[in-house]
Amino acid sequence: MARILISEPHEDVRRLLGRMLEHLGHEPVVHIVLRPEQLMSVDAFIVEPAAPVGVVLVQAAQIVAPSLPVICASVGAPPAELTELGIEFAACLIKPFTIGQLGAAIDRALASRVDRARNHHRYHAA
Repeated sequence: MARILISEPHEDVRRLLGRMLEHLGHEPVVHIVLRPEQLMSVDAFIVEPAAPVGVVLVQAAQIVAPSLPVICASVGAPPAELTELGIEFAACLIKPFTIGQLGAAIDRALASRVDRARNHHRYHAA
């Protein structure tokens, strides 16, 4: 079971994502106002980058917890400004998506966290 942080501006979509995560065996974590320690206490982060605060949250996550995999769950492709900043999502989902697609995205994200942690350790050990 992984702890998955959800940042979604619409309450009904947040609740739906939470139920989907629980059905998949994960613990949904929802905070309306995020603090840095919350980003460091989860295994993955689902964000709607099209929301006004979404871009800022993705940037904050990259700074505070660089090995935290971020999943884009949006109405469209991630904003170009994030790509220009070099931010890579562990997975991207276009709404509406199925529980199977969400499960696969989480699996990819969690696998990428392990890879990122290994690479981070190798980089700092050298």
